[in-house]
Amino acid sequence: MKCSVISIDLAKNVFQICALDEKRQVLFNKKVKRTQLLQELALFEPTLVVTEACYSSNPWGRRIQALGHTVKCVPAFMVKPFVVGGKNDRNDALAIAEAALRPKIRFVEIKSVEQQDIQSLFQIRQLLIRQKNALSNQLRGLLAEYGEVMPKGYVHLRKLLPDVLENPNNELSNISREFFHQINDNILAISNQIKEIETKIESLIQNKPSHQRISQIPGVGPIISSAIHAFVNDASAFKNGRQFSAWIGLTPKQYASGETNRLGNITKRGNSALRRLLIQGSHILIIHCEKTDTPFNLWLRQLKQRMPRGKCVVAVANKLARVIWHILAHDEAFSQEKVCY
Repeated sequence: MKCSVISIDLAKNVFQICALDEKRQVLFNKKVKRTQLLQELALFEPTLVVTEACYSSNPWGRRIQALGHTVKCVPAFMVKPFVVGGKNDRNDALAIAEAALRPKIRFVEIKSVEQQDIQSLFQIRQLLIRQKNALSNQLRGLLAEYGEVMPKGYVHLRKLLPDVLENPNNELSNISREFFHQINDNILAISNQIKEIETKIESLIQNKPSHQRISQIPGVGPIISSAIHAFVNDASAFKNGRQFSAWIGLTPKQYASGETNRLGNITKRGNSALRRLLIQGSHILIIHCEKTDTPFNLWLRQLKQRMPRGKCVVAVANKLARVIWHILAHDEAFSQEKVCY
């Protein structure tokens, strides 16, 4: 059977398939069981198959690609405006097809198993960091109730806690000392797990040409480099560096009407994990820019003098995103002179 586009509303057990012809007329819109999906798609000549970007779109996308079809994923927020009528699988499948045919829709690329491995490690790492911070804050709060006030930051807690627990002159009881020891052991174990994950992430991307190029950029280490590899399939899919930076959410909101044009805070849309890493890298660069007189550090010092700290951090993160895009899209090496031009 020949059709111009097939849309699939993915689910857990029962999927909805909608097919449109070249005139965008519905050929069929039916339910298919999970075990029958690939058999059903194998009956069609190679065509465009679109799904909504969701938790299972990557594995299904790879399986459908193996049948010879071209697979694209539409972001969920771009599908919603095309839903006509009530919320049901038939309307959702038709809306996915309609959205995919719009000329300005930006699709989500199907990720490889390797990219999903790195993403999984990132998610586990972030979970462990939250657990570590929660335990550290809880331990600091409990110590304060016994009159032992700790400075902010886990570094100070790790350094001072052994002396506090071994001090017989404070008000800590034997019970509290025992449980505080256990909490501290848990924090140390989580810290070791985080280091192991970071080592694993670095080993997965250390031989990648893209990593070797962008790791030369100041503020871009193995974690940011691996995040780029995991979340960005093809940098050339973005028209320019500003579009890439906007995808990460580092460009300002625009309020324009008639002759009025105002820019607000950054949009914070897109990939929050990648945006957070770039912001953290920018903080480190600004802190250490006084140590050496490289062209990039000299540019950072001038930037610090022109704008407030927070705005400066976001500006540097925006700059890093654009430099990363340029290096990946044009297959070039990093040059500080070009960056600071």
